[in-house]
Amino acid sequence: MSVHITPSNVNPQEPAAAAASAPAVAAPPWTRTAGVLLAAGAAAWAAGTVVVGDDIQKGIQTLDTVTGMLFVAGVFGFVALVLATRATGARWGRIIPAGLLVSLPGAFLLNALSFGYATHDDFPLSLMILDACWPLSMLGMLVLGIAVAVTGRYRGALRWLPLLAGLWFPVTMVAQIFAGSTASVWVSAAWLLATHAHIGVRLALRPAV
Repeated sequence: MSVHITPSNVNPQEPAAAAASAPAVAAPPWTRTAGVLLAAGAAAWAAGTVVVGDDIQKGIQTLDTVTGMLFVAGVFGFVALVLATRATGARWGRIIPAGLLVSLPGAFLLNALSFGYATHDDFPLSLMILDACWPLSMLGMLVLGIAVAVTGRYRGALRWLPLLAGLWFPVTMVAQIFAGSTASVWVSAAWLLATHAHIGVRLALRPAV
């Protein structure tokens, strides 16, 4: 009996981590569009919140509502990109962006239906229930950011920026508690520009993940 030895095609000098890295997934043709929408939406909402300022404490403000809808639309496009590129994993990780693609339209719909109400306290029960989509979506973005960073399909800054973007909600809440509403508005706007808008600009200029 003869023994045949087939040479291995694995380079023993390559680090094990490289061999175990997740395979690259081609970016869809609408990646640049998703980046433009995210950058524009985040910048618009950042500007809107600064212009409205402390008046947001008095009730529903049209500028904040409209620019908030633009922001949600941009985030929806980015989450769709994350799902298409399997950036949170090829199996169970896909539940995270899929869930956000359900909750984000709820947040968008809430803003669209809030016109005509003076404050959130005036909402009927149906809108109060729908209002939960906003915090759930923002917390979902934090979970998505963690999953993107852990999975490692994205490289460079794009691997970590979604995690920083997901921290927007808790960071803004902490700023409001310890520094007041005025300071939290500026912290919120700066964080949106540094993370969400940053991601959008990167995708718009270099639509590759």
